[in-house]
Amino acid sequence: MSNSTRPRDEFVEANGLRFHYREWGDTRTRHAVILLHGYAETSEAWSDTAQDLAREFRVIAIDQRGHGQSDRATDRDYTRATQMEDLEAIIESLGLRSVTLIGHSMGGANAICYAAEHPEITTALVVIETAPEVLRSGIETIRRLLATGATFASLEDAIESFREFFPYATTEQIERRVRASLTVNDDGAYVWDFDPIFRDPTSRPPDPDPGQRRLSDLWDCADRVQCPTMIVRGSETDMLTPEAIQRLHRRVSGSRVSLIEDAGHSVPTDQPAALSLNIREFLQSIASL
Repeated sequence: MSNSTRPRDEFVEANGLRFHYREWGDTRTRHAVILLHGYAETSEAWSDTAQDLAREFRVIAIDQRGHGQSDRATDRDYTRATQMEDLEAIIESLGLRSVTLIGHSMGGANAICYAAEHPEITTALVVIETAPEVLRSGIETIRRLLATGATFASLEDAIESFREFFPYATTEQIERRVRASLTVNDDGAYVWDFDPIFRDPTSRPPDPDPGQRRLSDLWDCADRVQCPTMIVRGSETDMLTPEAIQRLHRRVSGSRVSLIEDAGHSVPTDQPAALSLNIREFLQSIASL
């Protein structure tokens, strides 16, 4: 059966919430490439990359809790440990026997922790613009983006508001990013497509319970990753230093580093074709070992 590059919208109940995901490829395959988006994004952020990867793989892009069409957490629990538990439950519910995890930013941190906890299931890991040490400048850029407004009158208005935050993306790619961050309400306006708590700079996640604290230190998770790993960095990122990437590279045994030119923090938006090429070459290289 040839893989379809057209996405299918699906839902699954897991860890007490209803999750939306987009899927490409042959659902009979018990191995899947799972795509985990960053903070204040949705699965739509992966559209270009997913369509490319779906020529060879079953691909699943998840709206993580509080994002897109997935349920909001009524207790506002968006800790890394709970998000990792979501991923555990989703993979189990879908009956997957093995996974390749690809995560951007927040999604990359969740992927690292899952790989550390489940070496028997995780066959490969790609983390994009993810490290335990981030720059304040990158955090402030995201906060400024989220502060551009609560609503946008039209798609064009949203694109123009987003443009300064994605200087390396084409208008078409910015439009995809807008659609990955906003949705249309009943009045026809574009509004943010995630839990409003994410736009509150004073909000703080609840402290993890003692059983979850093992995941609070991302360095510890990185030390325990056993699968082949590629660490991706945008050449123009304001989120990570080269030193942070190299430190992560040293901590994840046998990992490799890939630099994507003309990309900021949002590599899947800025350079989706280059990112897909790097991922495919990485996966092909480890398949031949």
